[in-house]
Amino acid sequence: MSDRLEQIISLIFTTRRLLHEQKTLKGKNCSALHLITLSLVKAKKPLMKELADQLGITPPSATSIINKLTQDELVYRQVEKTDRRIVRILISKKGEHFLQTHKNLMAEKMRANLKRLSIAEQKQLEKILQKISVEN
Repeated sequence: MSDRLEQIISLIFTTRRLLHEQKTLKGKNCSALHLITLSLVKAKKPLMKELADQLGITPPSATSIINKLTQDELVYRQVEKTDRRIVRILISKKGEHFLQTHKNLMAEKMRANLKRLSIAEQKQLEKILQKISVEN
């Protein structure tokens, strides 16, 4: 049983790596972390500290990611009028388009991979994922 669990864990990590490989769109590299960051920025309009906490990284690492996304014009910083020390991170129109395009590309790749499974296997996988994704 232990060998089977080790094999399953290995397969999960391999699958995760394949799903989160870097994608390229029009010459721009975009890692899964960049896509997650763009999604969080779009949904929450966070402060840098909030973004770092949500990503589980240090504020300097979050700043580095935001600097790259700002350079690519995918996000921008907005200073609060009442307190200039407060800076929100917002997604640009270009960033929204970029995020949607990459999500579509990733979903299409996942669809192609899942189509290799029979309908019965797809149903079984769905059941398994539902079972393991429920928090204890």
